[in-house]
Amino acid sequence: MACFPPAMFAEPAALPNFGATDHSVVHLLSDLQIGGKQRAALRLAERGLAAGGRHELWLFDKPFRSHELDFDPGAVPIHFLPRGPGLDLYFLGMLVRGLAAGGVQAVHAHDDIAIYYAALAHALLGRRAPRVVGTFHTWPGYGPPAVRFLARWASGQTDAVAAVSDELARRLVEQGWLKCCHTVWNGIDLDLFRPGSDDGSWHRRLGLAPDAPLVVHLARFHRVKRHADLLEAVRLVHRACPGVAFVLAGRGPTLAATQELARDLGCVHFVPHVTDVAALLRATSVFVLPSEHEAAPLALLEAMACSRACVCTAVGGMPAMLTDGSGASCGVLVSPGDPAALAASITQLLGDPGLRAELGRRARAAAARFSFAREWEAYHRLYAGEPPSLTV
Repeated sequence: MACFPPAMFAEPAALPNFGATDHSVVHLLSDLQIGGKQRAALRLAERGLAAGGRHELWLFDKPFRSHELDFDPGAVPIHFLPRGPGLDLYFLGMLVRGLAAGGVQAVHAHDDIAIYYAALAHALLGRRAPRVVGTFHTWPGYGPPAVRFLARWASGQTDAVAAVSDELARRLVEQGWLKCCHTVWNGIDLDLFRPGSDDGSWHRRLGLAPDAPLVVHLARFHRVKRHADLLEAVRLVHRACPGVAFVLAGRGPTLAATQELARDLGCVHFVPHVTDVAALLRATSVFVLPSEHEAAPLALLEAMACSRACVCTAVGGMPAMLTDGSGASCGVLVSPGDPAALAASITQLLGDPGLRAELGRRARAAAARFSFAREWEAYHRLYAGEPPSLTV
């Protein structure tokens, strides 16, 4: 158990009293660094504010740092409750006191650590506790039997637990993490992410010829994303298509190592911070995501909605996402850890504009099933204690 001086922590008065505001939700999550979980939580909070409710972000591992390093919370209020390693009772006490101040309708806990602490707070508050809704955005990062037991206990204390794909929900139950699990798929703004001619002048910004093929990878730099496989594929693709350029967009712990691996690849462009994602995707010839596991990546849905041809690994929720309503494929799937197959698929698409266009058309149609409006409606129902509507 970690012990810290109380002076290190904000006083309970620093956390808000929500008063009698309807639809007041606390989103409990680790940080706002660039990642799918963080983006999903922020979008839900923004939507809740727009709907007239009160939504806030309570962070516990890292405070908001800067607009360059983290997602910009904009008008969404944020609070930082520092959490130490192990079972941090000071953090738990702070969370309990903040929720006990009243007015919170629901706590939306994002991923396993947040779900565990929200469940503990719920148990300690008893009848005064707000509803607890948990979401698994990805597979838990560790799984000793004791941790799995605690996660299973925590899921039993919450009012509802969801995962962002059917595959993830099924695995969490089958492998003993949860007793039961809803699926609420990630959704996107289909009006913002759409085909069009506005490509943000990305070719000019990158110093490329206007007709240069552009292969884009948009994801956090983490070992699970398999950037080394992508760079090996880059070498193979560049031999067949010397004019192709690759954009690797995002930040994360493996960024520096990936840049070192690519130091002799002049066709690779690193873009740590992208504010106009839709424009970059519209400038893209092929979108690629060679991860060893994914649940329901937002970047893939956004590329699909922009009618991009996509090459992804057949893992997690991506095969379901890249299948249209009739069961036909709307993208190319390869096995994880196979740079040669990845390169062959990219090369084939670069050489066949007709196939790229057809896959892009199917991808846009399939993306229509994953609207953010459906995602919001499902969580809005869970916050109110109702079963979620189907999102796909």
